[in-house]
Amino acid sequence: MNSTKQTYAIYRDNDLIATDLLSLPSIMKFVRNDALKEHSQGRPAFYMITGSLGFKRAGGHLKGRVVWDG
Repeated sequence: MNSTKQTYAIYRDNDLIATDLLSLPSIMKFVRNDALKEHSQGRPAFYMITGSLGFKRAGGHLKGRVVWDG
């Protein structure tokens, strides 16, 4: 039996910032830290995480905290 693992990519404002990631919890931590850096520079950012098997999540940050859509 062949088990396919999902890989993830992260986009910030439609620019690819990371790819071929395997762990969703570590991706969320990476996005949270990036949002804090962007907020400290006064730049709002929109994030999208996509997965090779169809996963998709989008959101933006509010006061350095990522708020995911629905």
